[in-house]
Amino acid sequence: MISTTNKFEQLPQEKQSRIVNASISEFAEKDYETASMNTVVSQAGISKGSLFNYFKTKSVLYDHIYKLALGEVKSYLRKVRDETAGFSFDKRLSKIVDSGVQFITEHPRLAKIYFRLIYSADSPNREKIVSELQKLSNDYLGEIIQDAMDRNELNPNLDKGQAVFFLDSVLNRFLKEFHEALSNGNADQFNRGEWVKGITTLFTKGLS
Repeated sequence: MISTTNKFEQLPQEKQSRIVNASISEFAEKDYETASMNTVVSQAGISKGSLFNYFKTKSVLYDHIYKLALGEVKSYLRKVRDETAGFSFDKRLSKIVDSGVQFITEHPRLAKIYFRLIYSADSPNREKIVSELQKLSNDYLGEIIQDAMDRNELNPNLDKGQAVFFLDSVLNRFLKEFHEALSNGNADQFNRGEWVKGITTLFTKGLS
């Protein structure tokens, strides 16, 4: 028996894209509970029966969109990690912060879904998803901090767990504020270069 996900993946790419784009728009603009499958089918130009043939419930559709978004994020992070492998810690961190801003600028709807998921309690399977995202961040930032410790760019006796926690917290807060400013047409209030420099300086030289 063909699963619903496989049925969706067997659709022509153009039709898949219409459904995905309509779903991202709806979940980005509304809380999970108020997101409407009727709006999705209307924007995608398909029947409601067809959508439920591919995704049995709204929760299944949301999970599919989340996994697509996570795949985009993972691919983006891997690219930045590999491109900066030979950089010093300060330059590498600058690139990571700047790339976060770039990702949000290029994918504002995915960013909106991400921040709603992190800071709101209405998403299905939220605990599981947040745990998965936290592990991704811990592994990613932990690897970069460990590389810097191994090269004596950071104190080898640094508590890596705390360092990851602090860096993750600052990055999430900054990127959330930037995304909200971008959504409201106020991105100019953030001098991108100055904020990237400030965050990098904080984590390489401290507040002194």
